Amino acid sequence: MGMELKSGLLDVLFPPVCIACREPGGSSGFCAQCWSTIQFLDGPLCASCGIPFDVALLEGACCAPCLARPPAFDKARAILRYDDVSRLPILALKHADRLDLVPGFALWLERAGRRLLDSSDLIVPVPLHRGRLWRRRYNQAAELARAGAVLTDVINAFAVS
Repeated sequence: MGMELKSGLLDVLFPPVCIACREPGGSSGFCAQCWSTIQFLDGPLCASCGIPFDVALLEGACCAPCLARPPAFDKARAILRYDDVSRLPILALKHADRLDLVPGFALWLERAGRRLLDSSDLIVPVPLHRGRLWRRRYNQAAELARAGAVLTDVINAFAVS
């Protein structure tokens, strides 16, 4: 049986629900209403921390906090603004064993970080303290790194022998 047929059959038996509000219709992760409220971060961004600018600036422009006190990293990017709608799926990934959310988040990460990933050799997930790893049973950053490595040509540090 083809993968699309299996997926379609599962969708009929267990209709997808929105990862934010848990209402039916979340085939892309979010229902239409929640999707329209998600604030994905793109457009003009600080070249260092990735915070969005209200207006387009020159390529490579940094925000005032990064200019005043440069961060210890070169560049960082986020997928979306952390708010009431995005909070629930993020916490579900971190604390509720919702590994089914990883593919969607990995796609969004690849999109948000495409320019950074193009110039990267290795994806290294943020380590998780032993106590947190024990409580959560998995490292969500490692799972996102693994899925992101599949989407890109960048090597996952955990996959290196």
